[in-house]
Amino acid sequence: MLRLGLLGVGHLGKIHLNCIQALGDRVELTAFFDPQMNRAKEAMDMTGIMPSHSVDHVLDQVDAVIIAAPTANHFELAIKAARAFKHVFIEKPVCLNMNEARALIKMCREADVMAQVGHIERFNPAFQAALPYIQQPRLIETYRHSLYQERGLDISVIMDLMIHDIDLVMKMSKGGVRKIGAAGYNMKSLHADVALLRMEMDNGCMAHLSANRVSAAPMRLTKVYEKDYYLEIDYLNHQAKKITPRLNQAPIVEELQVEKINAIVEELSSFVHSITQGGRSVVTIEEAAKALEIVIAAEEKCTGSAVIQRDDNFISLMQ
Repeated sequence: MLRLGLLGVGHLGKIHLNCIQALGDRVELTAFFDPQMNRAKEAMDMTGIMPSHSVDHVLDQVDAVIIAAPTANHFELAIKAARAFKHVFIEKPVCLNMNEARALIKMCREADVMAQVGHIERFNPAFQAALPYIQQPRLIETYRHSLYQERGLDISVIMDLMIHDIDLVMKMSKGGVRKIGAAGYNMKSLHADVALLRMEMDNGCMAHLSANRVSAAPMRLTKVYEKDYYLEIDYLNHQAKKITPRLNQAPIVEELQVEKINAIVEELSSFVHSITQGGRSVVTIEEAAKALEIVIAAEEKCTGSAVIQRDDNFISLMQ
């Protein structure tokens, strides 16, 4: 049985607590830590486990940790876990900057620990249903819009929301990024609240991404255009369609079968499987770092309240 620890029991951490229980007897939640006592007490009431008094106390008791702390703490906690030879699951984004990401990749390789990053939409059942039909996309459109909320305003909408779609585009297009263009506008925060991103891949695929956290209605939708058909993936409502246009006729619309699964349970299950059975993480730390790199490049083009748009050749810092 794999002994799991949890670092951070805020909103997302509590969701992880419930999902860990769904993994059954493959794992045991052995310890958790949160510096805020009210959160720690709530987690204690949920689990019946006494909270640990430090991160080190958690690491002494576990084989792997889930890091659900604020992004600013990801690097410090993940490095400490890797140095203690503990496998790590890190919520997205993996780190705050590329220096941290590169150092963490190096540390995890040297310690030979499994590292997975929580890009949850990879496990969304609608995406999973559409994935077999995604062969050689020529154009990808994504729309990720949400209502205005207080959370997340300390970072841009690109880091908060669009990073999901950047990761998915990289997965679907199977190519490297050759060129990007970006535009952004801040309405309610010091960072971009509305953003557009264009990605040109080295295999010819184009992607247009839209993120908006001051929207009138939530939306999480992707359209993937193949040679003879296109796919609509609705992450919010867990629906997927394959649409084949026909000349002078209504298109053929095929509703794809979408399983009813809990995406967080699925991603934690894959993390546990990678540790216990061997193999590669579904979302590697290297993949997460590439998504972060694009986020940072896009943010640099969306500063202040001005709308800025430039086309630059994209030279990867990960090379």
